[in-house]
Amino acid sequence: MAQRSWKGPILGVTGFLFMLLGTGYFAMSGMIVSMSLDPGERTIIGEPPAGYAVADQRMLTSDGMDLAAWMVTGPNTPGDRAIILVHGLGDQAWNGTNRSLGAAYVDAGFTVLAMDLRGHGISGGQVLGLGWYERADIRAAVDVLLATGFQPGRIGIHGTSYGAATALLAAAAIPEIGAVISDSSWADMRDVMDAEIEDRTDMHAAVSRWLRPGIALTGRIVYGLDFDEIRPLLAVPLIAPRPILFIHGEADDRIPAEHSEALFDATPPQAREMWGLPGMAHTEGVWMEAGDDVPSPFQAKFLARVTEFFDRTLP
Repeated sequence: MAQRSWKGPILGVTGFLFMLLGTGYFAMSGMIVSMSLDPGERTIIGEPPAGYAVADQRMLTSDGMDLAAWMVTGPNTPGDRAIILVHGLGDQAWNGTNRSLGAAYVDAGFTVLAMDLRGHGISGGQVLGLGWYERADIRAAVDVLLATGFQPGRIGIHGTSYGAATALLAAAAIPEIGAVISDSSWADMRDVMDAEIEDRTDMHAAVSRWLRPGIALTGRIVYGLDFDEIRPLLAVPLIAPRPILFIHGEADDRIPAEHSEALFDATPPQAREMWGLPGMAHTEGVWMEAGDDVPSPFQAKFLARVTEFFDRTLP
C-alpha cells in the first residue's frame, strides 16, 4: 500500500493561512488610510473679523473642486499685497487663529484671502489630500488674486498645522507665492500618522509602523497618494530663495517641534527663519488650546512678528 503524503495538504493550508494574513493586513491598512483621509464632522462656520469689507468668493480647482473663500480688505488697504490664510485640519476659514490673523494682516495693509479647504466648511469634497491635492486649492486662490490684479511675488501664504504642510507643498509648485509662514507643520506625515493612529484606535505605534508598507501601497493604488513624495521636507528646498518663517511651540506633543527643525535644516540658509515658542503646545501662538477665549502669552508678539515678516519679504 502506498504511503500517504501530507505535503500537499500542508502546503495548501499554509498558503490559505498566508492568504488570510495578507487579506487582513491590507484590509487593516485600507481602513487606516480611509480613516486618515476622512475629514470628519465639519466645523460650524465662523465669521470673518468684524469691521472690514468682505467679498464672498467661489473658486473652482483644476480637479473640479468647488471651494468657498472670502476676500477681506480694510479702509487703508493699498491693494498691492495679499496674504492667503490656510486653516488646520477640522477647522474652517474663520475659526482658530484665522480671525485674529486676518484682522492683523488687514490692519497692516494687506488684502487677506481665506478659504475652506476641500472637505472643510462649506467647500466641496469628502476626502482629504494630505496637503498634496490641496495644492490645487491654493493654486485656485492664487489665480483669484492674480485675476484681481495682484502681481507674482507679492502674494504670501500663512498656513497653520495641516494648513502649514499644505502651504509648503503648494509654494514649492506655485512660483507666484513670494513668501511663506509655516506654523507647526510636519516634515513627514507618516510620523504624525503613527501618533494619530495610536491616539484614535489605541493601536500601538509599533503596529502602525509595521503596517506602513500596506498603508503606502493602499494610498498609492486607491487614492493616488505617494507618501514618499508628499513630504514638506522635500518641498522646502524648492521654495528657496523665497523666504520661509517656521514657527513651532516647543512643547507641542501633537506635531513635535523636531518637525519644523528638520524643515529648517532642509531649507537653504538664505531663505529660512525659525521661531520656537517656549512652553507652548500645538499652534498656541495666538490662542491657547483651552479655547479661543484664552489668549496666548505670545499673542501680541506673534501678530507683530508675522506681519513684519511679510512686510519685509513681500517687496
